Amino acid sequence: MIVFDGDVYTNLNSIAEKEIINMVYSSAVEERVRVEAGKIIFWEEHYFRIMAALRILRMGIPMLFTLEYLEEQILNLLKEKVLDQVSSIVSLSFFSKELATRSNAVSPTSFLIKAHQVETPNQVITSSRSIDLYKDHYVVKGLYGSLEPTNTRLRKLASVYVYENDWEDGILLNNEKEVTETLTGALFIVKGNEIKTPPTTSGCRLSVYRKIVIDLLEKSEGVNLLEEAVSPFELQKADELFVVSLSEGIQSVKQYRKKVFHTEVSHKLFTKFITKYRLG
Repeated sequence: MIVFDGDVYTNLNSIAEKEIINMVYSSAVEERVRVEAGKIIFWEEHYFRIMAALRILRMGIPMLFTLEYLEEQILNLLKEKVLDQVSSIVSLSFFSKELATRSNAVSPTSFLIKAHQVETPNQVITSSRSIDLYKDHYVVKGLYGSLEPTNTRLRKLASVYVYENDWEDGILLNNEKEVTETLTGALFIVKGNEIKTPPTTSGCRLSVYRKIVIDLLEKSEGVNLLEEAVSPFELQKADELFVVSLSEGIQSVKQYRKKVFHTEVSHKLFTKFITKYRLG
């Protein structure tokens, strides 16, 4: 089941052909949220991220799209799918109903909501494979590059490279050969008491979970957090690498080329993260 513009459908085939065409050809704003037994985790942060993306992409924002209304739509879908008492990931997609024209530059916006059951994160995910750079194409730098749909096709291409080479994940670079993030999520580089993560200007996605972990690290004693440009050469000098994402929570990186990493910092951080998650 899915929710389309506030109505529940059994599948996409139940929606009018015109609306399906609009979904296929428009640039969708996408956001995924975790829900635990009917509670949307960090919902307010996710909501404001959605609204910011819609404004940047010049998409119409109906007065109907309030925090409470979209929350209600999510919970209605979970109830219909009997997922309201379990852990799930909900995907929200927003797309323009019509192509922009001179007389109608800002088109009305529709939304689609899907959901599936998942496990609650309860520990640091330990990688079983190595990680490597993807260098065939580069992420767009700046605010536009940080939006979810901007580099979607690039990530799909990079995924093929990762699977073909049996890597755990792939590290994306921008056009200045700086590290941005991995295919999975935000990348953090540990060296001594210093932890670096690429800045928002690098082209990394401004995910809610990235921001949550940054806030936790900034409040941690003995940790010097830096949001600044990261060179690929710094990866082999690091003591530890870990990735933060909605799907995996915190995932430690096993190896980059010949360098095998520790996992102490990610395990210490997870205790604080899961407490924040449960309160979120």
